[in-house]
Amino acid sequence: MNDQSIQKECIERIINSEEFAGSNTYKSYLTYLVNAKDTGKSLKETTIAIEFFGKTADFNPAEDATVRSHTYTLRKKLETYYLKEGKEDKYRLEIPKGHYEVIFVPVSEDSISTKSIYTKLAKHKLYFLIITVLCMFIAFLWIQNRSLELRLQNYHTIKQSDPIWKDYLKSELPILLVLGDHFFFTEYSDIYENLLAIRDGRINSLEDLENFVSAHPGANLKQADEPYFPYHSIWALPPILSILYSANQKPILRKSSSLSPQILDEYNIIYIGSIKTLYILKHTLSKSHFRFEIAPHKVEYYAPDSTAPQIFHTNLHSAGPNEDLVLVLKLPGPAGNTIFIIASYHSLGAPEIANYLTSASKRVDVEGIFHSKYGQIPEYFEILFRVTGIDKTAYNSEILICNKISSQQ
Repeated sequence: MNDQSIQKECIERIINSEEFAGSNTYKSYLTYLVNAKDTGKSLKETTIAIEFFGKTADFNPAEDATVRSHTYTLRKKLETYYLKEGKEDKYRLEIPKGHYEVIFVPVSEDSISTKSIYTKLAKHKLYFLIITVLCMFIAFLWIQNRSLELRLQNYHTIKQSDPIWKDYLKSELPILLVLGDHFFFTEYSDIYENLLAIRDGRINSLEDLENFVSAHPGANLKQADEPYFPYHSIWALPPILSILYSANQKPILRKSSSLSPQILDEYNIIYIGSIKTLYILKHTLSKSHFRFEIAPHKVEYYAPDSTAPQIFHTNLHSAGPNEDLVLVLKLPGPAGNTIFIIASYHSLGAPEIANYLTSASKRVDVEGIFHSKYGQIPEYFEILFRVTGIDKTAYNSEILICNKISSQQ
């Protein structure tokens, strides 16, 4: 491509696009690469590191992946741009793998052969697998939801006046159904020549990751883009959807890591998932008498009439006999709305208690406790369960704490 005006127009469209909005580093990096192409400069990783990223002359690419990781992200941003805003562009700007020289390719010449498609898929097996699993999961949910809709059109699984769920079954506010998603981060691997997604049970937020990087300055880590939903969230979902659909309520699904404080007063909220993935919702526990720790797995209950907390522990999950602690909280929201939380440490507890609470015939024990203490099921409450079982199959649940929460807290 020799027409400099077309090239300039192409670059301007890219750097002014929504994909590059707020990404000044990548705008500048792309401009740097294009200028190098125009001047005929041969770019190497060390050259880029020193000239653009301000590294010193002793820069060692084997220890510092700054150039590779930024180039990888820049390629991804260009791919996203051409899938969305730039899909009608007549020319495409590309950075071939293993090189840093940009090229401009006419779209008519950019047809991909069957062989090249399979080559790219082979190089991106991890992403292909993730996309495949997500598509299967979405298809499964669609089939399940459609089946539930058809069955529940003439069948109600629970009364709309149900004292535990009526705030949701009769809700005039939109319902936000929040699924806990685990925190993953990525690190570039020289062996795989790609980013690896990593899960560390000690790192459950961006703040935790930043603290880890501060303690390990050589680590080149960043938060992963793709979410991961554990067993807790997915298998606790069907009974909740069942009762909501029975009342013709269509909830909005959202991952917990995407919630902001501003959203907490706009919906009636239900959270299901791991205690580790509450994120912003963990601050709502200040309205209860519970406090928890992740390592070790510990829940503390501070009774209003006592100065010493009751402390409950659970072990790490195993493939054999297991026990789990499950927090159940129905809390007053900040704007007259309601926040319902079902959260467990392991995959055993949350699905079992979601089934328990959505079945009027199963939850007679907890209703009996409330009626004996208060004469009714309170509007807001806090419950702690201990669930025992084998691996992910529960065979017993025990009520450890069961009290009301004042709406004035």
